[in-house]
Amino acid sequence: SDDKKENEMSVSNIGDMEERGDSEEMKVTEDEQVLQENDKETAIKTENAEKNLNEGKDLDTLLHHLYIAHELAVNENKNVWFQRHSEDISNENIIKITLREAYWDLFREQLTEEPPKLDMAFELLAEIKKGLELVMTPNITTLRKQVAEVLDLDLLRTQAEHGAIDVMYYARYITTVISKICAPVRDKTVARLSKETDIVAIFRGIVEILSLMKCDLLSFSLAAIKPDIMANHLAYERDTFREYINAIGGTLPRTSKWLIKHIKPTLSTEDIICNAYIGILTWEPTELFPETLFLEEERLRRLNLDYFRLTVSCTILFLSLGLIPQSYHTEDFKESVKTFILIMIVEAKTDADVKKLCLNIAIHLTEKVKISPQGDSSSKSPAELNYKLFQETIEQASSPDNKIRLLVCTRVNDYLKNSLKSTQTPDTYFPPALNLFKPELTSLRQSFDNVFKHNILVCLEHYEKLVKMLRNEPTI
Repeated sequence: SDDKKENEMSVSNIGDMEERGDSEEMKVTEDEQVLQENDKETAIKTENAEKNLNEGKDLDTLLHHLYIAHELAVNENKNVWFQRHSEDISNENIIKITLREAYWDLFREQLTEEPPKLDMAFELLAEIKKGLELVMTPNITTLRKQVAEVLDLDLLRTQAEHGAIDVMYYARYITTVISKICAPVRDKTVARLSKETDIVAIFRGIVEILSLMKCDLLSFSLAAIKPDIMANHLAYERDTFREYINAIGGTLPRTSKWLIKHIKPTLSTEDIICNAYIGILTWEPTELFPETLFLEEERLRRLNLDYFRLTVSCTILFLSLGLIPQSYHTEDFKESVKTFILIMIVEAKTDADVKKLCLNIAIHLTEKVKISPQGDSSSKSPAELNYKLFQETIEQASSPDNKIRLLVCTRVNDYLKNSLKSTQTPDTYFPPALNLFKPELTSLRQSFDNVFKHNILVCLEHYEKLVKMLRNEPTI
């Protein structure tokens, strides 16, 4: 069939590319030696980074400004840096939650002692006062003055020493103040808190609402300055990134080592950069990203996993369909198999993970269809033969060198490269062989474009300069 011929030609082309790659690899090795010779100079420049910082902006300030401008430009959800930590289920977050629970348990114990121990109550009220001062805008002068008088720290300290703090009074007062200054979106939460009778629950709610109000205030501030930033965000981000480069020594060694792997005499600078971006999709987890992409690390890690899982899922499906009679190949059947594979692969992070999952995938498929190998004279039962055949075949997808997986990666890579270079709509160059995975591949392309189209606008001048240097071309 035409598809079979196309696959055979693609596999042959891959082999030719590998042979040509041998000589090109020697060229890369020579270029890497040139980079190593510059290591000493790079180290000297890096040692002078602190001096550069003292002459310009502080590095932390630079990073903060760069991060905010970058997030406003590429992130549609402007509150993402507030939300992602609350949704994180990492060990670090679990520890924080555990410590928080322990804090409130201890607070309850102190309040229920006879007589009550009020040290924590004083410290908590002092922190809440600071929080209120942060979320009250400068024009609320009367309320500011009243809060300063009611939550007078000297008075509270004296009351704590004599065990005389009326904890419930202060809790109710603070709740009333919050109800006057919070954003409308918090009104229902404050109303529920006003009806709460448990003193610890009230204070806990106050702390949580104040935290949200800080986010509300920052969001409002960002929304106010966003039009100005967005109007000039590219120029601002370029300028700030140049300052950052100077602050870290003036060189980009990791970016150079990344680009040099993709430099070929016949390729344009645009093609070299596009190929380098594709190379990021299979970046080693333990390797640091290029300096020009350090702000994208979290997105790139997610993108790498999405790319890995999608290409492996496509490979497993194609290998599976090759064992299933054509009569089963209805759209509904293929869609159900695809959905099952995607669900199974969702936790896979490595090829070893994929190989382990192939057992369950094989069991599912052999239950879904019953196939007997033609002309088999084995004494084993047909079901067992089918199971082993499915498992052995599907496990091939766990090898990066599998020919089907290589072809899938080639199709996906070409599609993503075209998305960076082409002015046509994405559907015009979508790979027909992957139509079944169109929603997933389209989502991957959108994430890919979101990262790299912005990156090339900000960092193109640095890429062009480095490519010229690595090609030993004169730079202006």
